Amino acid sequence: MGAQLHDQTFELEAPDGGWGYVVVAATVVIFSVTVMPTAAFGLVYGDFLKSIGDETTGTTLSNGIFSTVYSFTGLLANGLLGRYSYRTVGLIGSIAFIQGAVGLIFSQTLFQLIICYGLIQGLGFGLLMPSSLSAFNAYFDKRMAVMMSICQALMIAFSMGVPQLAAWSMVTFGFRGTLLGLAVLSCLSLPAVASLQPVEKHLRKVALQMGSESKLAKKSVSIDMPLQSPQEKPLMPLGGSLRSLQQHQGRRRMSMLSLGDRVASVISIHQDISKEEVEEEVALTFWQSFKKSMDMSLLKDAKYLNISIGLALAFTADMAFISIMPLMLGNIGFQPQDIASMMAVFFGSDLLSRILLTIMSSVVRFKSRHLILFTSILIALSRTAFVLNDSYMWKVVFLGILGFLRCFIQTPLPLVFSEEYQDRFPTAYSLFMALNGVVSLICGPLMSLVKSLTKSDVMVCHVLTMAYIICVLAWTFEMTFCRAKSTTKQPK
Repeated sequence: MGAQLHDQTFELEAPDGGWGYVVVAATVVIFSVTVMPTAAFGLVYGDFLKSIGDETTGTTLSNGIFSTVYSFTGLLANGLLGRYSYRTVGLIGSIAFIQGAVGLIFSQTLFQLIICYGLIQGLGFGLLMPSSLSAFNAYFDKRMAVMMSICQALMIAFSMGVPQLAAWSMVTFGFRGTLLGLAVLSCLSLPAVASLQPVEKHLRKVALQMGSESKLAKKSVSIDMPLQSPQEKPLMPLGGSLRSLQQHQGRRRMSMLSLGDRVASVISIHQDISKEEVEEEVALTFWQSFKKSMDMSLLKDAKYLNISIGLALAFTADMAFISIMPLMLGNIGFQPQDIASMMAVFFGSDLLSRILLTIMSSVVRFKSRHLILFTSILIALSRTAFVLNDSYMWKVVFLGILGFLRCFIQTPLPLVFSEEYQDRFPTAYSLFMALNGVVSLICGPLMSLVKSLTKSDVMVCHVLTMAYIICVLAWTFEMTFCRAKSTTKQPK
C-alpha cells in the first residue's frame, strides 16, 4: 500500500461544489438585488417621470444610458480583473451601486435620475457582473452548465415576483418608500460579494498515478489568484516523497458566461504555459488589457458588422420593450396589480422557454444565428399583434408569447460569435458589447423623439419592432448573397 501511495501524485482541480455552492447563492443574490428590479422600472418610476415630463423619454433615456455604461464598464472590468481579485472589483462595484440606489431616493429631476441610475448604478453593475461570473467560472468545471441553469431558473423565478412586489410596495409605502426598500435590498450585494473567496482556498486534490501523463487541468480559474498559488508549486506525492513534478502554470484567457439577460466575457487563467508568460500577462497595464481586448480590425469585416449590429438591435429592442411595457399598459387604463400579473405571465413564459431550450439543445443541433433570425420574425409579428387590441386577455396571451420567444434571442446571442468567430471570440464579443452600448444609447433618444412627435406608445412599440425587421432583412440579404457567391465559386 505504501509503495502504491508513493506512485501517486496530486493534481489540483476546481471544487465543483463545496464553497462553490455559496458562490452560486451569492451570484443569484447579486443579480437579483441589482439588475432584476429593472423588470419593474416602469411600475416604480412611471408616475414620477410623468409628473416631471414624458415618462417614455425618461424611461428609455435612463435605461439606455444604464445599458451603455454597463457595457463599456464590463469591458474595462476585464483590465481590472487582470490586476485585482474578483472580490475587490466586486466590492467597488457593489459600493457604487448602493450609492446610486441611495441617491435615487432623493432624486427630484430626470437629470438626477440619469446620474444616479444610468451612470452610477450602470458603473456599479458593470463591475459586479464580470466579477461574480469570474468567481462562478473559477469554482465550477464539470457541473458548470448545471449550476448555470439553476442560477438562471432562480433569477427568472425571482423576476416573476418582482412586479407584484413592486406594485404592493408602491401602494403600501409610496414612491420614496419603495426606493428606500430597493436601496436596502441592494445592500445585500455587499455580503454576497464578500463571500467570493479566492478559489485557491478550495481547490480539490485529485490523486494521479506516478509515471502516467499528467493531464492539463481543463478548468479555468480566476486571474485574481496570486502568482505563488498552490498551483504553481510542485505537485507532491501522497506518501510524502520529496520528488516534484513539472510545474504547470497559468495562461490568461477569456470565456463567456451568461445569466438571465446579461452576458459577460470573464478573464481567467488556463494551466498550460510558463510562469514567465503569466507574469507578462498580469503585468499588463489596465489600458493595455483593454486595448488588447478591442482589436478594431474586425470592424473592417462587413459580415461581423452585420451580425453585431443586428444582434445589438435585437437585444436593445428586447430590453427597451420590457422597460416601457408597464408604461404602455398603464396609459391604456390597466391598474398596477393587473400590470404586475401580466408581467408575471411574461417572465413565467420566459422561464418555461429556457427549460425547453435546454432540453431541445441536448437532442437537436442548430445554428444559433438561424434560431435568432427565425425568432426575430416571430417577435416582429407578435409585437405587431400585441398593439392591435387593448383587452386584458389579448394582452396576456401575446405577452406570454413574447416572453416565451425572448429566450430564443437572449440565450443563443453570445453563441453566434462562438460559432462564427471561434478563434477570435474574446475580441468579437468584447467589440460587440461596445457596439451594443452605442446602439442602446442611440435607441433611447430615438424612442423619445417618436413619442414626442406622435404622442403614441403604439408608435414607440413599432419603432422597437422595426429593429427586429432591420435585423431580419440585413441578415437575410447577407446570407443569400454569401450562399450565391459560394455556389458560383464551386467547380461545375
